[in-house]
Amino acid sequence: MEMSARLNNQPSILILADFSDGSWHATSFAMRFLYHEKSPVTILQTYQNPGWGHLMMRKLSHHLKKITKNELRALKNRLLEHFKVEKQKINTLSIEGELNSVLNYKPIINGHHNIVLSTYSSFKDSCKRQNGCLEKIIDTAENPLFILPETFEGDTSKKILFVGPPEKKPSEQLCNQLVDICKKTQSKLEVLFVVKTQNKKVSEDIQSYYHEYCEGIDITFSTIQNKTKCKGIKNYMNDTNRDLIVIEND
Repeated sequence: MEMSARLNNQPSILILADFSDGSWHATSFAMRFLYHEKSPVTILQTYQNPGWGHLMMRKLSHHLKKITKNELRALKNRLLEHFKVEKQKINTLSIEGELNSVLNYKPIINGHHNIVLSTYSSFKDSCKRQNGCLEKIIDTAENPLFILPETFEGDTSKKILFVGPPEKKPSEQLCNQLVDICKKTQSKLEVLFVVKTQNKKVSEDIQSYYHEYCEGIDITFSTIQNKTKCKGIKNYMNDTNRDLIVIEND
């Protein structure tokens, strides 16, 4: 497929920020590999009151809101310094609440997004990050997820894991993005299917689709059985690292 065709109807980009350096790594990756001229970009950061001390909660809520807005402003300014994009195309959202609940709130997450976040740690610890609900996000998110367990620095030979739906072909839009990332970084593509029952098999048609669509890219396939996608990924990786994990839910 020609690049000009791929640029039509680009999904928006939702970057999940926190108070760590991973926020910039997620932002940089999104702008380098997912952003196109017609891609709206939103940087979202949530904050929560601690569950103790009513008076303290009120005081912290005010300060956390202010700190979060300052963090988002600094991150947006850094983005504008490094990438040529109009200021008005970058939106920031500071919202009080648990991240997973915010992502499932339709008036905020409305439409087709690519969700990008950096855990900036090994995958073993990543489910404890992002307000402790990354596991829920992985298992319930309706939008494609781009997770960076580490930084995505350097130009070539990345370890890219795509967790695809075992019962249907991946979306054409996401395939386009995976192909572009693999070609730009001269990387192989590792495809994982997480199935819920031991006797479940992935059809040859689905695997053939990957080979046809990702022509010229070295692809390997693996299947693992687990009741939840997050635990299946964790067990499959077995304390090994990946530079990028891309997930498309069923």
